[in-house]
Amino acid sequence: MKYIIVAASYDENSGGKIALHKLCHLINEVGGTAVLYPYTTEHPLTIDGVWRWLANLVRVKYFPFKTNANFNTPIIRSLTNEDKLNAVVIYPEIVSGNPLGGRNIVRWFLHHPGYHSGKINYGRGELYFSYGSFGLDFSLQGSKLSSSVLEVTHFFQEHYNMDGALEFEKRDGTAYCLRKGKGRDVVHDLSNSILIDGMSHKQVSDIFKKVKYFVSYDLYTAYTWFAILCGCIPIVIPDENVPKDIWLGKSNVMHGVAYGFEEVLVAANQSEIARENILNKCFKSIDNVRAFINETKSFFK
Repeated sequence: MKYIIVAASYDENSGGKIALHKLCHLINEVGGTAVLYPYTTEHPLTIDGVWRWLANLVRVKYFPFKTNANFNTPIIRSLTNEDKLNAVVIYPEIVSGNPLGGRNIVRWFLHHPGYHSGKINYGRGELYFSYGSFGLDFSLQGSKLSSSVLEVTHFFQEHYNMDGALEFEKRDGTAYCLRKGKGRDVVHDLSNSILIDGMSHKQVSDIFKKVKYFVSYDLYTAYTWFAILCGCIPIVIPDENVPKDIWLGKSNVMHGVAYGFEEVLVAANQSEIARENILNKCFKSIDNVRAFINETKSFFK
């Protein structure tokens, strides 16, 4: 079975884009067949919508598309009738409708459905997969939410490691990010704090190896894992509308990450097991992809 994954150009600072490209890579690595299709979505039948559709068509057909040179991610820019009938088309949750016209549709919830646009336009007969706790409470009559969570991780271990990292007692200050938490109130002391938004992974890893704490206003970011790999303690600033059990989702535990300043000591005591868990996720990703292939083959047979 062939998998066609709709994704934007690779961006090392976008967890969602990394996940989509890594999924394509791992499907190919475990013996499947997967390709990337440049990001596209449906637009309303208005004058503005038609212009956006035309601009999108030109971009898909002709614009450069960036990939990770270390990933096995072939690109296609058009589908055959065979693709539309028999391939599995994988859309991230932000895609509206079924712009590729495929018959076998998977939605991968890399965030809660409707979070970014406030709108949800999905079809019947689709198969949904959650990443972590995203979309676990979502349902649509005629479609199915898998009981398996599809988590695919990439940790940039060439940067995020303990090589050259200072001992915790010798560290000073904090790093912080806004990212998807932009607009939230900044509540920590900024007098000796470095904003990492927009920095390269090399720059961020150098900072993580020198500061004690990483404060995240983004509730869900892989940078908490990156911080742990560098010996830095991540602190996620809670959202009053997201209690801890909802933030944790199915995992029920998040070793090494403090959900609020009052959990810093607990997170610090979990640093070693947290690093081990993160490295184990690399192997778990392969198992998750194999299970994903088996379930999609069964669902769309």
